Formats: sequence, structure tokens, C-alpha cells
Amino acid sequence: MKKTFFLNCLLLVTVMNILLSCNDNQNNKALIIDKSTIESNTRALKEWQQMKFGLFIHWGVYSIPAGVWEGKQVEKLGEQIMRHADISVSDYEAIAKQFNPLNFNADAIVKMAKDAGMKYVILTSKHHDGFSMFKSEASGYNIVDYTPYKKDVLKELAEACRNNGLKLGLYYSTPDWHFNGPNPERNPVDGKYSVFGKVSKANEDFQAAQLRELLTNYGEIVELFFDMGEPTLAQSKRFREVVKDIQPNCLINGRVMNNQGDFITMPDNHLPDVPIYDIAWETPGTFYHTWGYKSWVKGVPLQKQIKKQIRNLSKITCMGGNYLLNIGPKSDGSVVAYEQNVLKGIGAWTKIHKEAIFNTEVNPFKKLSWGYSSLRAATKKLYLHVFDWPKNGALVIPGLQNKIKDAYHLSDPNKKSLLYNKKGIDKVITIGETATNENLSVVVVEYEGELSIVDPVIVPEKNGSILLKDETAIKHGKYGMLSYRSIIKDNARSWDVFLEEAGTYEVQLIYKMKYKQKDFKIKVGDSSFDFTLLGKAPEKAVVEELFDGNETYSQREQFQNKKFGKATVGLVKLKKGKQTLLFTSGKEFEFKASLKEFHAQDRSYRGLKTEVKVIKLLKK
Repeated sequence: MKKTFFLNCLLLVTVMNILLSCNDNQNNKALIIDKSTIESNTRALKEWQQMKFGLFIHWGVYSIPAGVWEGKQVEKLGEQIMRHADISVSDYEAIAKQFNPLNFNADAIVKMAKDAGMKYVILTSKHHDGFSMFKSEASGYNIVDYTPYKKDVLKELAEACRNNGLKLGLYYSTPDWHFNGPNPERNPVDGKYSVFGKVSKANEDFQAAQLRELLTNYGEIVELFFDMGEPTLAQSKRFREVVKDIQPNCLINGRVMNNQGDFITMPDNHLPDVPIYDIAWETPGTFYHTWGYKSWVKGVPLQKQIKKQIRNLSKITCMGGNYLLNIGPKSDGSVVAYEQNVLKGIGAWTKIHKEAIFNTEVNPFKKLSWGYSSLRAATKKLYLHVFDWPKNGALVIPGLQNKIKDAYHLSDPNKKSLLYNKKGIDKVITIGETATNENLSVVVVEYEGELSIVDPVIVPEKNGSILLKDETAIKHGKYGMLSYRSIIKDNARSWDVFLEEAGTYEVQLIYKMKYKQKDFKIKVGDSSFDFTLLGKAPEKAVVEELFDGNETYSQREQFQNKKFGKATVGLVKLKKGKQTLLFTSGKEFEFKASLKEFHAQDRSYRGLKTEVKVIKLLKK
């Protein structure tokens, strides 16, 4: 049922995007959409989702200063060093003239990605600095015409992808700090180059011309990853139309803005808390705080990084997304040894466990205390990704109603059967006292019949109280494609409860909050009530700051109380049977297209932004 709902949502998203991308004509003629076009786009999106794992490559002129300017280490993002060190256009052009990556080996990079289990590669064809990593007739500021290298690295990468069976995608920045010459748009907060600048008509035309080049000269492009800026609705529609006119099956990410994308790009390194069934999405991730190469940055110990990235891949796959993991090559084109070794470690794991990652479906469980799950319904297999190994070696599968046909460790070549039994509505598998893999172990469960799962519920304690603890909450995000900021990671929390009889309960919260006060709402069944919680705010005034040029935030948002407080907030009526209690902010935070509109709202309502230890429902 969830799968059918998901496919219907994909079809709806495709139809809406096609409708939005078509301009109304002056005669208001009826709009006719070719059914085969809709089916083709839906099929392309499904195929893209099954790739699961891709290589992001942030590489450009910024790899030459490598995080250092005028003898000083420059904090924040290496690929934005032009902004963070406030390098003039002329000085940056002088750096670009030195770009000569003689050690670049496209075939070796693509093979490295393939060995890691990756299915596609995305290169930064043009980043915010405006330098093109491809031969462009629209701009002489490119790697072929402007540097001593004189070769088209994108062409080499495209050929390597074709030869090795991987798909090619492209990153393309909407901001362009080079386009306006010595007078690029600057951010009014810190006076540095803007990453959310408006797009002039001349720049719009230039970008459309470069997009045509990219989609015409390099073969099939599986994904166009736009980034940042603040295009108008008409500009976002135009960028989409250019892509789809040339390559209808090329998928566009949500950062093209104004709801013109095919899928959502999550915040960098963000892993959602629950499965997402109704939208397609991708998470870009990196090893450090930077994406472009910085000579002085060091990663965590190798084995720790390998384990972290394998678990990121696992969780994102189980939650329904694609994982785009980044490397930042040096200025000579070589890949940092540390990054190569991490990918080798991931590859060793995916070679054994690929069945649990690729061509799988979303985790069918609402929440698992020990990890995550992926699914192959066609072959009736569940893959249990065990993050937290049970101390007694007994793995509980909550609510699984199907009869188990077999269970075994995926890494076991002999598929030796594990013992399993039934305990109430759960199944329990004896998986041993120690993990079978130091990074992540996967247990396969073969089941009979159509998959049936009864979601766990919270029942009253012996004294009649219901305890809704933070660790048992389902944390819901809110996701959109209107702007770069159309993402709320923690928008609401819910708990499923079951009562033998109806009753009235007094609601108490144990919480910490970083604001003086904030309104909240609890909904359950037909009941709903609003209340205000009091917190602590910092004594000093709120000062706007910037974080990596992406978004402003305030010192207030960094403030944390050290102690939990308690509040009695009212009475709520609960019905007999199963029902869901939803905890949300008292005001809906709306997604806005512009940064100005975004800042006009009270950002304390951009998500719950409250740590709730427990919600106590005391029976009256």
C-alpha cells in the first residue's frame, strides 16, 4: 500500500512540474500533456532513486589556495574562499590562470567511485566563483581557454563514466561572483559576496546558454544539481525548460527553487529521522566541514570515518533517499589519499552488502530501536541494518506478523540459518553476541506472504499514566522546493498510543527551551489545545551573524538552557483504542521564496526548537 501511494505521489509531482514548467499562452488554449512524457519522467525518477549512491566532486580554482590566503588559514568552506577571504575578482582571475591539473585522471576517479559501489558521478561544472570546468562558448573564463591545462575535464569525465557504466550528473551554481566583473552583489549583513543574490536578465541568459552547452555536448546527464541564489519563478521555470527541452529524463534538484525541481535536496549532511515515502530526495554529504580541498583540514581517524559513511549510506537508503558523497581533489587533479582510503573501505563493505542497498525499497517500520531496515518485496526479503547490537544477541523485530521462512547474516557466504521465534506480536532472531562486521552488520529475513507489520504503540503505566519519551517519538521534518530554506528538520513529533478505555488526562511537559516563550499545540483524535511554554533567553541582545554564507542565524538560536523545567499545560481527552498524539509549534512556519520574506517571520517557529524529555499524560 505504501509503495502504491509513493508511486502515485511521484506521478503527481511529475505532472505538477510539467504543468508549472509550461508558460500560459496568450490565447489560454487547453494544455495537453503527452501521456508518454509523464510516464518517461516518472520512470526516469524511479531509475534515479534506485542508483542510491553517487560521488560528488567539488573541484575548481579554489583548490589552488586550498584554504589559505595571504599566509593565513581561512575558516569555513574551501570552495567559497573567494567570499570568506574577500578575494577580488582580478586577484582570483590571477589564481585561475595557474590552474594546471596535470595529475587529473578521470578514468581512475570513476573506477574509484565504481569500486565504492557508486552508480553516478556529479562534477561542479561551475561553482559560485563563476569559473567553468568545461569548454564554454558563452564564457572564456573556463578551464580550456583560460588556463595552461587546455583540456576539457568534463569531457574526460563523461567518457570515463560511459566506459565504466556510471551515470554523469552536473552541479551548476546560480550565484556567479565573476559575472558582474569588479562589482559583484554583496551580502548586506557582512559585505561579502552574496550566495543569495538576485539573478540579472543578462546573467539569466548566460546561464541558459551554458546549460544548453552542458546538456548538448557531454552525452546523457542524469542529474542537474542547482545550488543557492534567489532566482525568480520565471527564471526557475526557464532553467527547468532548458534542461527538459534538451534532455527530458535529466532530473533536476529542488535548489533550482520555486517548486521547479523533480526531487528535494536535503540540507548538507542531513539524515532524516523517519522513512520518507511521498517525495524523492537526495542528501549531499562530505568528510569534513568543507567541500572543496583545504590543505590544512584533517578528517577523523580513517576507520571511524569509514564506519560513519557506511552508516550514512545505510540510513539514507533505508529512509528512501540517495546519498551523494563528496571528494575535493587537489589543484593538480589528484584525489586526497585519505578520501581514497575511505572510499576503499566503503567499497569493501558494499561489495558484500550491496543486496541490502541497491534496488531496495523504503524501511517499512516506523521506528526500530536498534537500527534501520530495507526491503525487497518482490523476493520477500527484509534487510535488518543493525546499528546497535543487542547485548543478549536477541534481535527483536517489532510487529512483524509474517511467518519467517529463513534468517541469516548477509555476510555469511553459507547463509547459515539463525534461530528465531515469536514473542507476542514480535519476532525475535538470535543473531549472536558479537557483530559480524565492524562497520555495520546486516541480517536477512526471508518471510512468507504479503508483508504485514503492526506498528508498536505506547500503553499506560500501571498507575494509568502515559509517558511519551523523546526516544520513542517519531520526529517529522517538513520539506519543500520553494527556496534553499524550504527545509525544517524537526517540524513535529508524534507518538502512537493505545487505550483500553477513553479518559481525560492532564498534560505535563519536562522540557528545555532557548526562547523567553513560545506557543505550541497538541492534537490527538478530535481533541486539540494550544498552550504557551516559558523558557530562558540570553540577556544580551540578538546579533545577526552568518554561517558559511548560507543562512543568517542569531546568537539566541545558539543558546541552550542547562536545566529541564516542568510545565502543566492543560487537559486532553483521549478516545478508546489506537490514536496518534501530535506535538507541533503553535504557529505554522511558511516556506518563502525570498530571503527577505523568510526573515520577516518569527524564526523561533521554524521547527520545534525545544528539547522535550517527556510528555506525561496523567489520568484524571
